[in-house]
Amino acid sequence: MSFTVVGTILWGFLDTYLRYRFLDKMLGSKIQYTYLWFYIGNVLYGQINVRLSLAVTLWGNLIYLCGCAFLLNVLLFYGSVIKKVFFTLWMYCGAELVCDMFLILFDGLAIRQGEAGCSDMAISVAGIIASIVQFTMMEVLQRKLCILKQDFENQDALYLMPVILFIYAAVSMMTAMFGGVGDWTSKTVLAMAVPCILVAFGGAVLHVYCIVRLDASLAKRLESQQYQMMGRHMEALAGQYEQMMKIRHDIKNHGLCLAQLLSEEKTKEAVKYLEELNIRMETGKPAVQTGSVFADALLNPKCQQAKEWGIDMDISMRAPGEEQMAPVDLCCILANALDNAMEACKRGGDARKSSGWIKVRAGMHGDYWVLEVKNSVFSPVSVQEGRVISEKHTSGHGIGLQNIRAVVGRYGGVLDMKSDSCFVLSVMLPLPSAAEK
Repeated sequence: MSFTVVGTILWGFLDTYLRYRFLDKMLGSKIQYTYLWFYIGNVLYGQINVRLSLAVTLWGNLIYLCGCAFLLNVLLFYGSVIKKVFFTLWMYCGAELVCDMFLILFDGLAIRQGEAGCSDMAISVAGIIASIVQFTMMEVLQRKLCILKQDFENQDALYLMPVILFIYAAVSMMTAMFGGVGDWTSKTVLAMAVPCILVAFGGAVLHVYCIVRLDASLAKRLESQQYQMMGRHMEALAGQYEQMMKIRHDIKNHGLCLAQLLSEEKTKEAVKYLEELNIRMETGKPAVQTGSVFADALLNPKCQQAKEWGIDMDISMRAPGEEQMAPVDLCCILANALDNAMEACKRGGDARKSSGWIKVRAGMHGDYWVLEVKNSVFSPVSVQEGRVISEKHTSGHGIGLQNIRAVVGRYGGVLDMKSDSCFVLSVMLPLPSAAEK
């Protein structure tokens, strides 16, 4: 077996693995040994095309290869049909844009040297370079959307697909026109090749720019959701402050009443009055005290709501200070985690079973703030590699989970989920001490 054949086989394994890795991170695998089936599928439809020459034109190749890849993705990966179409087109068109750019360059240089066109070796090199650039672009997309990927909605994909196809069509037509002219001279070929290369390069850059802009749009959407949520919590905090001011006003009147009783030497009446006042004060005492007024303003209404729903909620936590963690980020994690847990418990109550329970534990462990939220589950929850599978039909951890993941990602922390007899969400964030901050 020659070195070329061995290199081709190894390159095929690597190329297939990197595309599988990208799709697995963005969509999630459905079955075991997904890479093996993905590789077999790619080899199968590739060999069928080689043997039967099903796709010999530019658009025929696009339709055949993308169609086969899409069907394979439907069988092996999770996600909506629209997202799978988008990722299939994005990967194929991105590689073709870069390949066209280098083919024009190699063709122009070959004609410049008096040859009819670039060699088969140059075409292979162009394909390898295109694949390397494609992998880089896939890594950019994966890193940009890794945290927000489940907030990447179908409408975003529908918006981007026409743009990607237009860029691909424009660059491919220019490449075809350049290659279709057979009487280029060494003096004129580079004068035409350079603008074509720049157009192809611009198309590739625009291809990546679409994803960068999408990331900014998703981040802005997430930020808007977080601040809307923070606004609701601040309203709750304002309500608690108003209640405190009423109590303060009442204390003044209570003091006048006690002073009058004592001045009249009615000691027994004063003692009884104080006991009743103490009972009322204990009744109005917040159920949760974390050390953060923002967390308290969020958690106490949640406890009251859980009590109304028949959910047994037990919270024991210390919240990091404002100098360590932004209040909006703290409330984002707590609110979304508790909303998901309460919704899961409420399903049990709706099904005429026990409404369930929720346990929250949090505190500083060294330089890390560790949060653990446990809740009973009504139906099984499948968790694979940090993802809740079939969210809409089981746990309900939808956009809320993505909000948590975004905050954890910004702090360089760790988010973990597991489900057995109960569902457990764990967050570990590295936070500097107040002095270091």
